[in-house]
Amino acid sequence: MDEKISHSPALNLQSLNIRQLQEDDLPSLEWDGAYQKYRRMYARLFKESQQKKVLMWLVELPRQEIIGQAFVMLNSGEIDAADGFTRAYVFAFRVKPHWRNCGVGTFLMAHIEKELYEKGFRFATLNVAKENPDARRLYERLGYKVVRSRPGIWSFRDDIGRTQHVNEPAWRMMKRLRSD
Repeated sequence: MDEKISHSPALNLQSLNIRQLQEDDLPSLEWDGAYQKYRRMYARLFKESQQKKVLMWLVELPRQEIIGQAFVMLNSGEIDAADGFTRAYVFAFRVKPHWRNCGVGTFLMAHIEKELYEKGFRFATLNVAKENPDARRLYERLGYKVVRSRPGIWSFRDDIGRTQHVNEPAWRMMKRLRSD
């Protein structure tokens, strides 16, 4: 959610397919190299999805072009993010720049929230970078409220095995999920 696109294509949201990620989809998460550094993390998350610890969704056009993704952690070490029972944590929520401002993010989030509610979760949390006001506006429009500030310090092993440290101050946001 970091680039503004002035001309978004017309899109019939009902033609989009939202589906669970399959193992052979993993390379497509790298978005032509933009997220290659997360290759190891994606593989680990996929294994966790097979153990029902993480949910991983893709959004694709009818011609099977992937234009969005979102992951949900059902239980985490941070109980205020995901407790495994009532609260789940949405992350890696992305829509390709060309398809932003077309309703794809709203459509995807509605799908996620419905699935979480059906699984018994009553709250969804997420972090949004303090330097990403466009994404924050989207989440606020969808009913998420800032509940606290987060330091946004974390690390991961990149595609060639180096530890990368991230410092991305963020807002923790939360929404009460509803059945409607």
